[in-house]
Amino acid sequence: MLVALLKNGSSISLLDDWRMEQLDLLRRKETFICPICKNEVVLKLGRKRITHFAHRREAACTIEHETESSYHLSGKADLFKWLKRQRLEVKLEPYLQSIQQRPDLLLSYKGKTYAIEYQCSTISEELFRKRTASFLKAGIKPLWILGANRFHRSSTSSFRLSTFQWLFAYPALPQSYLLILYYCPKTKQFFRLVPLASFSVYNTFSTVMIDSAERLSFEKLFQIDDISLPSMFWHEWFMQKKRWRLMFPFYPTKENRLVCMYFYKHNIVPALFPSEAGLPIKYGYLFETPSFIWQTYILIMMMKKQKNGMFHFSDIYSSISQMVRTRKLKVRNLPFHYFRAINEYLLLLVQLGYIKIVNSTTFRLIKPVTIPKTIEEALKMDHKLLKIIEKRGFIL
Repeated sequence: MLVALLKNGSSISLLDDWRMEQLDLLRRKETFICPICKNEVVLKLGRKRITHFAHRREAACTIEHETESSYHLSGKADLFKWLKRQRLEVKLEPYLQSIQQRPDLLLSYKGKTYAIEYQCSTISEELFRKRTASFLKAGIKPLWILGANRFHRSSTSSFRLSTFQWLFAYPALPQSYLLILYYCPKTKQFFRLVPLASFSVYNTFSTVMIDSAERLSFEKLFQIDDISLPSMFWHEWFMQKKRWRLMFPFYPTKENRLVCMYFYKHNIVPALFPSEAGLPIKYGYLFETPSFIWQTYILIMMMKKQKNGMFHFSDIYSSISQMVRTRKLKVRNLPFHYFRAINEYLLLLVQLGYIKIVNSTTFRLIKPVTIPKTIEEALKMDHKLLKIIEKRGFIL
């Protein structure tokens, strides 16, 4: 905590211009109170870590969900000063009695109120959603920022994102993209991951934009001027498809066995799924299930449900939704609905010449889906199709 009450009820913020000797003197003669639980808190002077208030071990605060590390306290202090330098109206650790929440920062900006939460440790998804919902109910827009201690690269442009980190995905401008925001108090830098092209449950291809806090304003925080996929993306996606073909059937998990059984049931060898499946699309991240699985399911539906080559979007959507409800497919709980990914994939097949739009709800299959006979043939077709998509710039 960086804010407490004095015995007379007035508030004291450690981010005011205090000298260490002043705080030491104040600590000797004053009692500090938690603004929420009204228990006494201890002023701990920053010899090795940032100066802060802490509850005594035996005290239980109704609002304190996790212990604040020095990294967290420093980041919260930085973000407060960052907003203050921009002459914005911001409050530090205000207690909102109506919803019994205490965000790290409360910002008023252009007629809207934002609750800014700087999160450096993992909390339960249930608690995350509860706090988010309570802010929204009060007409406050929650803005969650991850500590850069949660930032993990797998390679130059590949990042390991846990299910918890995906909760922090926030619509960027333009709003068809999601962005995950990190802040590092050690380097005084913001890290912005965008766009997010999900390879697997945890592995995501993206580009990272690194900006110093001095150069980046709150207004520009979620504005992305130029979004592009580097050329290495296409090679890495091809290698991911190769791994799906060569390795997926040999992981004997319950989920994998069910997928393989479904493929075999429809005369598809799992390693030889259609080359038209497993394609990168902008909204592909909405599915946690790898794209080659849910896209193959759609291709099977197109081939099995067609009459004179015709099929309806509602049939595809209904079948996929049933698979989501029965957990045969997993989706991410994000600001956009997964129907966008289904629709975008069908439009990609239109652009590639496999299906034709008949009307707003109906399509016609005009080119047969390709089922490769060997791994060599599959990889050759995968490479060719990805080259076409890259050349025509379908994703962006």
